Amino acid sequence: MFVYGTLRKDVRGQALSPLCRDWVFRGYGSVLGALYDFGAYPGAVPSQPPGARIRGEVYELADPATMLPPIDQYEGCGEGDPLPHEFEREMVEVDLDDGGLVQAWIYWYQPTPNGRRLESGDYVQRVAARPPGE
Repeated sequence: MFVYGTLRKDVRGQALSPLCRDWVFRGYGSVLGALYDFGAYPGAVPSQPPGARIRGEVYELADPATMLPPIDQYEGCGEGDPLPHEFEREMVEVDLDDGGLVQAWIYWYQPTPNGRRLESGDYVQRVAARPPGE
């Protein structure tokens, strides 16, 4: 699993800890795409603009068949969630910081982005730079 926003370990709070408790951290990496800030959360879109990268974390899920449905539900694209979904899960290639490549799930933002593009591609930087109370 490649996470780039509220599920990153440096961002998530106590409420999300049970969702992520059995994840095994495998490293930092990036994927091709652009990251947008929607206030409470970010959204990633593939390959816009060309060459842009999104920073995130890679996790191994011990049992994807049982672990993915609750994550899908959190992202609003679970079986019972109304259509159209705001996010969709897809497999992507992740360039790891240590030089390796892995295939991982990502949640792409589906609507046309109307948020502010995060040029750095790093949501943790955005959260750290927010003024208090924002």
